[in-house]
Amino acid sequence: MDVSGETADLLIREGVQATEGALKLSGACLKNVAALLVAISRQDNKVVGKTNARRLARDPASAEVVQLHKEDIPKFQRLAKQYGILYFFVHKRGNENGMTNIVSNQNYAAQLNAALEELGYPIPQKAQENTPKKAIPRTPPERFSKEQNSGLKQRAGAANERPSVKGRLETLRAAAESMKDGVTPAREKTR
Repeated sequence: MDVSGETADLLIREGVQATEGALKLSGACLKNVAALLVAISRQDNKVVGKTNARRLARDPASAEVVQLHKEDIPKFQRLAKQYGILYFFVHKRGNENGMTNIVSNQNYAAQLNAALEELGYPIPQKAQENTPKKAIPRTPPERFSKEQNSGLKQRAGAANERPSVKGRLETLRAAAESMKDGVTPAREKTR
């Protein structure tokens, strides 16, 4: 029997198994790192400055649009970086009045107002509706009909008349007296 040959085989087998485990582990690590890098590259992590409509559309906040003179764009870009505003410009074709639209979202409204105020533009006011808090219902209550199951229960003759409390008490007393006279024993449970 050759003991040294078996020992050498065992040593080589253990080395191959250790190398195989290390390669599997490094391969899985490399796959995870590649997936992480792809995920980071697909995400637009820009939080300040000029961006595109797709990036702003990801945010569920509503859009804010303000107008600016084209000659003020470089100043606005500097202020937007300073105030931390995420925005993009919308230039209309054939626009000859020298104005451009800046689109941002509701999250940056305060910073946008501060930048516009520093440029000398008036702060945009919110459009307020002149409707009262409780709007007038479509159909007044007197127009409800019994066919529509409006929930109003009225007697045929007296719409505004309230029932008499004394009369109701008398009818309840009479019903109680009639029950006392004709008392029927309750059914007992039999097994």
